[in-house]
Amino acid sequence: MTSDYRYPAFGRAVSIRRDQLKMTQADLAARVGMSRASIANIEAGRQSVLLHHACNIATALGLATVADLLPATGKATLEDQALALSDDLSARAKAQISDLVAGALATAKAKR
Repeated sequence: MTSDYRYPAFGRAVSIRRDQLKMTQADLAARVGMSRASIANIEAGRQSVLLHHACNIATALGLATVADLLPATGKATLEDQALALSDDLSARAKAQISDLVAGALATAKAKR
């Protein structure tokens, strides 16, 4: 697996949207013709995603375009992506997400 940040960001966006729809990994897998294990690996950022799979996932999640699952630019937008997909979260939950993402980014930066 590549160390490209986009795969984990894509996986988190898939997981967040799937949870919003109260859909299981097995439900999503069945809709896109993949195994549940593949969906789990994609959500964890451990598996790269072919373009046709990414498009099928976006469609199954009711999104207009696969771009809705991608970070806009760079690692700094990961927080914005998570929050944009989580409109129904409380202010407290959004603050917790912000803290988690900031902490993860700081840890990743410190390891370089």
